[in-house]
This record gives sequence, C-alpha cells and structure tokens, in this order.
Amino acid sequence: MRQKSFRETGGVSVLGRRDRWSATAVYGAAHYGKSLFWYGGEVLFAFFLTEVAGLTPAHMAGVLAIGFLISAIFDLQAGRILFRRSAGMRRAAGLQSLGAIFSGVALVGVVATALLPFPMRVGWALTTGVLFRLAFAVYDVSQNSLMANATAEVEARSRVAVTRIFASGLGNLSVAAVVGPLIAAERRGGGGVMLIALALIAALIAITTAILLNRRLRAPTDTADLHVRSPLKRSGLGLAALWPLFAMMVLMMLGPSLFQKLEPYFATRAFASSTTGGALIIAAAAGVCCGQPLWLMIFPPSRRIALFTVSALLQAAGAVVFLLAPFDAPIAFIAGAWLFGLGNGGLGMAKWASFSDWASRLPAHRQGLAFAIFSALAKITLAVGVLIVAAAIHPGVTPEGLRGFMAAGPVLTSIGMIILARRAAPRETGDTLASETKGASPPRTS
Repeated sequence: MRQKSFRETGGVSVLGRRDRWSATAVYGAAHYGKSLFWYGGEVLFAFFLTEVAGLTPAHMAGVLAIGFLISAIFDLQAGRILFRRSAGMRRAAGLQSLGAIFSGVALVGVVATALLPFPMRVGWALTTGVLFRLAFAVYDVSQNSLMANATAEVEARSRVAVTRIFASGLGNLSVAAVVGPLIAAERRGGGGVMLIALALIAALIAITTAILLNRRLRAPTDTADLHVRSPLKRSGLGLAALWPLFAMMVLMMLGPSLFQKLEPYFATRAFASSTTGGALIIAAAAGVCCGQPLWLMIFPPSRRIALFTVSALLQAAGAVVFLLAPFDAPIAFIAGAWLFGLGNGGLGMAKWASFSDWASRLPAHRQGLAFAIFSALAKITLAVGVLIVAAAIHPGVTPEGLRGFMAAGPVLTSIGMIILARRAAPRETGDTLASETKGASPPRTS
C-alpha cells in the first residue's frame, strides 16, 4: 500500500515539534554532516588550493567561481525539475541522501588535487570541484526544503532553524578545529594527506546522517498525527514577496563569508603559532553555537525583528573589536571573532526561520523553486566573494590590510540586515502567521 505523503496527511509538523524532538535531532545531525561540506568549502577550499595544492590566487578564484556559478545554475534546475511537482517530505528526504553520497565521493576527489603532478592540478580541481557543486546542489536544496514541507506552524520552523544553525555552528567548529593542525601539517609538507583523511571522515558522517534522516522521514506516519490540521496557506503568494530574504542571503554570503574565508590567511600571517591561529577560527565558530537555543528563548517568533537587530549589532561589534585589537594581544582578536560568530549565528537563525515561514505559504509546487533560488543566490554571491579573496591575498598584503577586508564585510552586512529586517519580517511572525496557526490544533502527545 502506498504511503501517504506529508501533504496528504494534513500537513502535520514532523520536524520542530515540541513533544517529539527526536526527528528534529536527526535533521540537525544531517545538517551537521552537510555543514562539514559547506564550511569545508567556505573556510578551507580557497586556503587548500593556494597554500596546499600550490595554485595561484587567480587559478583558485577561477576554479571556485566557476564551480559556484555552475552550482547556482543547477540549483535553479533542481528547483524547476526535481520540485516541479510538490516535492513532499519523503521525496526531498530521498534526494538529500542521494546528493550526500555523490557529494562525498566528489569531495575526496577535490582534496586529492594536491597529490597529482602540478600540470594536472588546475584541470583536476576544476573538474572535481564542478562535480562536487552539482551533487551538493541536490543535497542542499532538498534538505533545505524540509524546513517548509516537513513543518506546519511558525513555532516548529523556529525550532528547526535553531537546530539547523546550532548544527551549522558545530560543523563550522569541527572544520575550524582542524585549521591549526592543518597549518602545522602543511609546514611539514603533509597537509595534502591530512586533508584526504579528513575528507573521508566528513563524507562518512554526511552520508550516514543523510541516510538516517531519509529513513526517519520515510517511515509511516503516526496515525495520531492525522488529527493535527494544517495551517492556512496563501496560494496566491508569489516569489516576488520573498525579495527581502533573497537580499539578506546575498548580504550574508558576501560580508560574513569574506571574514570566514580570510581567517586562515590572516591566522598564518598574523601569528607565528598555529595554535593561536586555530583558536581564532574556533572562537568564531563557537560564537555561532553559543547563541543557540538562547535566541529561541529570548526572541520568540513574534520578536524576530528584534532578533535581527540585536544579532546584527553583535556581529558588527565583533568585527570592530577584531579591527582595533592590538597584534600583541591575541585574546582581543579571539574575543572579537567570538562576538562576530555570536551575532552571525543569530542572523542565520532569523534569516532561515523567516524564509521558511514565507516559503511555507507559497503554493506547494513553488516551494522547491523558492529554496533553489535562495541557494543559487548564495552560490552566485560566493563566486563574487572568491574574486575578492583572490584580490585580498596578493603577496604584498599585510595582516593589517587583511583584517580591514575582514572587518568591513560584517559591518556593512549588519547595516543592511537591520534595514531589511522590517521588510523580511514585518508582520509575518506576529499578526499574519498567528492568524495562520489559529486554525491548527495543538499536536497530540503520545
């Protein structure tokens, strides 16, 4: 007998339920696995290609930018083709596990670049990098879409967003923890081998957790859940209504991402100790984790504008502390990086919760495309970002110059996020979405 789809069972919240955190925890584990790939690409790919594989900054920028742009195009195709019909919770769960498998294989291929003869490296890095980005597009878009098609009310989406950003922070923290040892290993000539071992471990974690999430969400629906009614959906809502969130994605993938990409370069040039450099990067990642689930307790969905504002101010303050820190006081740099991460985590949580709120109110067949556009904009912006990184790491750059680039991005982004906050969450978390949930019965506990 065919299992009923998520929408056929009445739009029940499977993720983000207060009475059943186990499914949300599995989603968080799967997102942790995906975050290892994401932050590995964000923090380490540029550093790996230039410092370990020996590519020039121009070649590095070309390899990464082309990969990002092709991935963005495929994101849109995934949204149009894979999600032309209502993707459904189970279909999306299956696609993200398939994407995880192919992404893991391609990632190992990317980091094998350093073991090849030098004339082959640019071509190999470009080919495997594009394959990784194509597979990751399926992995990314389908897992992201679960925030809308596996939840039924605003509170559930906020809980999923907190779980997601906490998992992202752990992924970032895990990647950051290897930067110091990687720098030390590369100084001994063993950086390439170490990265292959790390890529194999990351691939195993990502594939395993994605398969576990697929199995969990494809299990038969508990009949007790069928008593929960779905909230109202605004079938007439168009993608244009999401433009403030699209703009937020561009800002977040440009300014803060620039800070993250330049961290390893700054660490190697500003500090003689690889331990100090690693601690700097760990501090920023730890800041992201520390705010979760504090944001959910202090700022419920009805106060999301305040969350955007407070988080933006924290992120900007951290960047300013980082910019003004004296070089003979590494603890000041670490404190600034931690404060930056704290604010960045709050902005990430607010952004994803708001976007999933809006996307959940789109017609069912448009939700996949909305998440695809959201992801594609991230990739296009990251492609622009690697060009800035290539310009910033020229041989004559000083640590002072690097930290100027690093601090400017988060400050400007924070200003933009405060301006956009009222557009992105004007009444969606108050009157509007509250009216949607009035018709929904509270979930029954078992």
